Amino acid sequence: MILVSELPFVLSQQQQQLVNPPQGEYKVIKTKNSEQFVFPYSSSNSDRKNPFVYTFDTPKVTNWILTIQNNMSYSDMQNAKTIVKLQEPTPSEKFIEIAMFGDASKKFWVAVNTKESGYIRVYEHDNDGWSRDQPVIVAHANNQGLTITNGQRIIVDKLSINDFTIASIAVYGKDEPTSAVNTYGGDISFNVIYGNPSNSPLYYFPLAMIVGIGGLVVGLLVFKKRKTSSEEQTQHQ
Repeated sequence: MILVSELPFVLSQQQQQLVNPPQGEYKVIKTKNSEQFVFPYSSSNSDRKNPFVYTFDTPKVTNWILTIQNNMSYSDMQNAKTIVKLQEPTPSEKFIEIAMFGDASKKFWVAVNTKESGYIRVYEHDNDGWSRDQPVIVAHANNQGLTITNGQRIIVDKLSINDFTIASIAVYGKDEPTSAVNTYGGDISFNVIYGNPSNSPLYYFPLAMIVGIGGLVVGLLVFKKRKTSSEEQTQHQ
């Protein structure tokens, strides 16, 4: 069963005058093991103190895979960017930050902030750091740590961050409210799959995109094994 709810994205009147006109309501699609939503391009024109924020009804604990598809149209300037911040429930200080710069540079970085270590950029590439051809994928699993692809290759591989629970996702692009507009069209979509991997074969397929062909084969074998077992049980009944 798929639940569809309306998510209003509200900008202050001042922000709307500075950046883009209102863009209406956006839908959220929820299933048993997934949640999908879309932010408009104006999210990248929010400033860091007033980001667009999507808060999950129930935080996604430990085992999850987040797919980010960035279809923004960027202004022709070096510092045009989108910052995506995955945040734990308050009062935790832990977050994962992903920066995607516009077509002028395609700069890309990943940072992790923890109470113990503070803010650390764990990956940074100044040119052609991400691609629209494939989504950015962020995954965390029990005993596997954090793995991230930039749409081209694995850039963070099984980094231990002592677990991570997603409570909300924030998006912005401006350092200050009066900074230049970053984006003028498009959107950015998010799709998170979560829960115990054994509960859904679909969980394996995004992981296959992370670990490559080997992972795809494993996912298909698991799916086939379950299908075969189910058929055998049906025959014995």
